[in-house]
Amino acid sequence: RCLSDACTDHERLGLGSYMMQGRNSSATIGIVTALPVEYAAVCAVLGCKDLPPIPGFGAGRKYAWAHVPGLAGRLVEVVVCLMTTTGNNSAAIRATQLMSHFPGVRDVLMIGIAGGVPNHKKPTDNVRVGDVVISDARGVIQYDFDRETADAVEPNPHPRPPGAQLSEAVRGLQAGALLGKKPWKKELDNAIGHLGVAWARLPKDADPYAEDHPVDPERDAPDEPKVFVGPIASANKLLKNPAKRDALRDRYGVKAVEMEGSGIADATWNLQAQYLVIRGIVDYCDHTKGDAWHRYASLAAAAYCKALLKVL
Repeated sequence: RCLSDACTDHERLGLGSYMMQGRNSSATIGIVTALPVEYAAVCAVLGCKDLPPIPGFGAGRKYAWAHVPGLAGRLVEVVVCLMTTTGNNSAAIRATQLMSHFPGVRDVLMIGIAGGVPNHKKPTDNVRVGDVVISDARGVIQYDFDRETADAVEPNPHPRPPGAQLSEAVRGLQAGALLGKKPWKKELDNAIGHLGVAWARLPKDADPYAEDHPVDPERDAPDEPKVFVGPIASANKLLKNPAKRDALRDRYGVKAVEMEGSGIADATWNLQAQYLVIRGIVDYCDHTKGDAWHRYASLAAAAYCKALLKVL
């Protein structure tokens, strides 16, 4: 489709190169998503176009392509993929495939949803549904990587820090936010305006703990996402245990819990690349878990991703 007259020269050059060589070596950023709703949100926000499948056998050969205007007039080229199933094992495989198919990719972003970790004792750390959590220098904590004896199970995670350049870009956005500059809000509003009310933020009463949240002096407004930067917990399990959630918070300081981040971290570490995890919060890892926030939270994570790409 991008070889039509309606496409820019840059789009024709990028996809033409891909079709002739079997790969698009000019792409430098890879985005991995685990769920169809996450993939749809990223592609909608970035304006992706489907690429021809990579030649060969088996799954993991389909991609979409997009470009985002970065700093100094440069275009940041991105490839996006959808995993065949959830979990850290699948994430590691898919990220490895992506970097093999697109050898120019040295940064891999995991974009999608996660469970939030509330902290009512410390209001400024109290994560709510609709918020966004980004992995910090403490990395992703794989909490099901442990040492089991007859007497006890001892956690033994080996978190790997995200890429320095990606972390620097996040810190730059943090600095801008202190001055009132939050470009992800505009990206989110634009995406909702394009996709419609089905992707809009849910009303206050859709938060099961709306009346229990402490007042956070650092939260600008209750109807927009607050961005947190901190460690993220990851495991091959769907967590619906608030006691376990709180234990992870108290031990590691985690802000979110998900199922793919440590696989991405391991794959990029093995290939000497960088990673970053960006998660929109959909629930509280307890009995209230549901799908109601999936679209909005996926879109919020994708909007922050686009704002980040623009400062690379």
